[in-house]
Amino acid sequence: MSHYYQTDPNLDTTEFPITFEIDNRTFTLNSSAGVFSKEGLDTGSRILVETLLEKAKPVTDLLDLGCGIGVIGLILATAWNCRITGIDPNGQACHLASKNYAKYNVQATVLEQDHLDDQDYPMIVLNPPIRTGKQVIYSLFEQSAAHLLPGGSLWIVIRKQHGAQSAMDKLRELGLETNRVTRDKGFWVIEARKPEAR
Repeated sequence: MSHYYQTDPNLDTTEFPITFEIDNRTFTLNSSAGVFSKEGLDTGSRILVETLLEKAKPVTDLLDLGCGIGVIGLILATAWNCRITGIDPNGQACHLASKNYAKYNVQATVLEQDHLDDQDYPMIVLNPPIRTGKQVIYSLFEQSAAHLLPGGSLWIVIRKQHGAQSAMDKLRELGLETNRVTRDKGFWVIEARKPEAR
């Protein structure tokens, strides 16, 4: 099955601008066919970012897992002045993310891959690629849990109807202190925190 969480070599990669407002700021980014939410800021990502800006403690280093064209990381980086690592297996999305980060002078590393490397992070943000299925999503949860610094948090947004409660249960199984922070328009924003080292 074709979906945006992979590279489609037959894709029309013609780029076009998208503009959206959030946090009293206007962003204009490059987008194209074959990437997630190609026409603008999707509702789930908006709810996740608004929750983070309101309730999360800013960090200096952030992983945007499944970064797409860089929307979530870019908004947070420009608000918090933090460094971004973006990971996505979609080559076109990574190309666009790199351009978008550079346009806004964000210090960023973009990696075209579907797994995490050895680095650990104080915060990981994820709008899970629902179309890929539970096995892929839970693998991303497992990798995230392994690559959080003690006291660090994984923040996700997921629709209740797409398995938000089972996602919370899985994150708790991984030893993370898991709470629903926001519920809005059918979406849950979940924080899963790695306990401090004893």
